[in-house]
Amino acid sequence: MGRKSKDEELENQLPLIISMVKDSCSDKEIVEKLGISASTWKLKKTQNKKIKEALDEILDNRNQEVEEALFKCCTGYSYYEQVVTKVKEEVKNENGEITIKEDVKISNVKKYKGPDIAAQKYWLNNRKKVVWKDDPHKVANDRKITGLKAIEVNAKVAEV
Repeated sequence: MGRKSKDEELENQLPLIISMVKDSCSDKEIVEKLGISASTWKLKKTQNKKIKEALDEILDNRNQEVEEALFKCCTGYSYYEQVVTKVKEEVKNENGEITIKEDVKISNVKKYKGPDIAAQKYWLNNRKKVVWKDDPHKVANDRKITGLKAIEVNAKVAEV
């Protein structure tokens, strides 16, 4: 029986690769664990269809999670936070003496995180560039400046 190709070896280790990528392992750590060179890993993750699809799926899922979190920041959201409070209680014992008993109680408190203006600006600058970018005329102005600089350079060249 012949030796397995690198592609077959890596495809057999795909669950391990997926696990390491989900754990945010660096390429260096992945290469060390797989026992291959960095150049081979770089080549295989772009050319091997199964590896590329698996890595793309993980990246797409992460991007989607970040987009959802950004959207929540843009619109505001409610969440629960555990709050620890000390409770003092007066207790009468059998002799009629009053003692103070301290107890710690943990309660869930609903809180609201309001919309974040910076997140809203970022979202709109990227989703509706034409309407929301900082300087809607920047591209046109840059073209005019480039044209003026070209004329200036041509004028200097003509003088010489």
